[in-house]
Amino acid sequence: MISEQIDHLVSPCRDALARGLIRVGLRPNHVTVVGMLLTVGAGVAIAAGEAHWRAWAVSLIVAAGAADLLDGAMAKVGNLRTPFGATLDSICDRVGDAALYLGATFYFMTAALGRGDAAPRPNLTLAVLSAAGLVWAYLVSYIRARAGAEVPGALAGGGFWQRPERVVTLILGLAFHHLPTAAWILGTLPLTTVALRIWRSKRVLSEETLGNADPRGLLGIVLWRHRRGTVPFDIYAGAVILTCVLVDVPAADPLGRLVAWWVGA
Repeated sequence: MISEQIDHLVSPCRDALARGLIRVGLRPNHVTVVGMLLTVGAGVAIAAGEAHWRAWAVSLIVAAGAADLLDGAMAKVGNLRTPFGATLDSICDRVGDAALYLGATFYFMTAALGRGDAAPRPNLTLAVLSAAGLVWAYLVSYIRARAGAEVPGALAGGGFWQRPERVVTLILGLAFHHLPTAAWILGTLPLTTVALRIWRSKRVLSEETLGNADPRGLLGIVLWRHRRGTVPFDIYAGAVILTCVLVDVPAADPLGRLVAWWVGA
């Protein structure tokens, strides 16, 4: 499938670069920390406003993504895997997630100030969606880790909205200045992956299975059980990409209007 073909094309170059970095004395943990710092810088660029998105935020996120690919490749090709390295990688991913989503939240809370509106008001709807996206990002990772801690060797992962898919969605939203579109996607759809992992962790912790047993029927359709490298995955990914590129969701604020009505009532 398309995603598998891309991986086959990228892997040789990635592994060659990883070997080169090891030869000059770098280690996976160094690259992991550099990737985290780049992501934090991207979060600051998002918060700073649209003028900084294409030039800074997108470039920094792409560079951080390259670092994220390289540290794992370095650990593999150089036989440098360590328990601490895996822990550090997870910690840095969580810090990076926080920087990106909080940067978007800050932007939506302050964007009206930068436009010089006569009565500036934060966009509560998009700010809450960005904050919700951070919650889903944390839960997607936490559920699998917690289930694995309870039952060693158990698998409670899967779902479409894993970190690479979330990051690509954010990159496209920034690159095409469709950040509200990305906020709606990331603030709602990853909840399906959270629900899928909760469903799987229940089976794991009930000792029904140690694997990623798939929900059936309508539940399987809603929660999305297809893996990377499958045709349904590629179709879904293509739909998300086209939405981010072509659809410019208006920066409406129904939640803000509701709060204003409630306060004024």
